[in-house]
Amino acid sequence: MMIRLFSVSALCLAVLSGCATTEKLASKVSFTGSDMPMQQVLKAQPDLVKNQNSLSIRQVFNRVESPTAAQIAVIESNLMDDSVSAIRTDYVFKRVEDDWKLQETKKSYQCARGKNKVFQTAVCS
Repeated sequence: MMIRLFSVSALCLAVLSGCATTEKLASKVSFTGSDMPMQQVLKAQPDLVKNQNSLSIRQVFNRVESPTAAQIAVIESNLMDDSVSAIRTDYVFKRVEDDWKLQETKKSYQCARGKNKVFQTAVCS
């Protein structure tokens, strides 16, 4: 349990601090309004750190200075479901005045069976 928690914490730390672009963004994107997109996603999915699967989180802003849009992709793999190889949840945010507002959430699945290994919106069977 502690190893899993440590691994997820290290991954999040690496994602947030390992990239020079992210560091530059964090210093230039300080708003007094709502939480940043990554904070909102982590609050919306608190069980991410508790699950026993592999996790990938990617955050992209539309520009370095004064971004107005962001997308976060959360990919969970090594699931306990033999028909689903991975689940991808995309969060699309837009900055309205000083607040980041969630505009859309899209979920897609990578099926474990069959030849097609791309993410699709249809649930795997």
